[in-house]
Amino acid sequence: MKTSIIACLFILFGITKANRPKIITMEKKNYYCEYCGKKFPDVRTLTSATCTYHPDGSNKGRHKLYEGTEKKEYTCKYCGKKFPSIMVMVGGQCVNHPNGMNKGRHAPAL
Repeated sequence: MKTSIIACLFILFGITKANRPKIITMEKKNYYCEYCGKKFPDVRTLTSATCTYHPDGSNKGRHKLYEGTEKKEYTCKYCGKKFPSIMVMVGGQCVNHPNGMNKGRHAPAL
């Protein structure tokens, strides 16, 4: 019978199943670009790639980290319309954009 190192430590310190601490697993976090909504596994990967929806032009700048939390729906900070994802949100033009009516994309509110 193979015994794991953790199980051996529990036995060594007299920890029983009843008083054993629960092992917490790290939840994998997703990181999103504020401009295009693309999902990345880590911030380094996100900030190192160019973005097709960058405000300076397609691929003329890098992705920008969306600093809000992951949500079931996202709200545009200019018009208040709700969307199921950042990617869907930034796909359309916003009627209340600061550059003028339909002269810019929706942007997620934090």
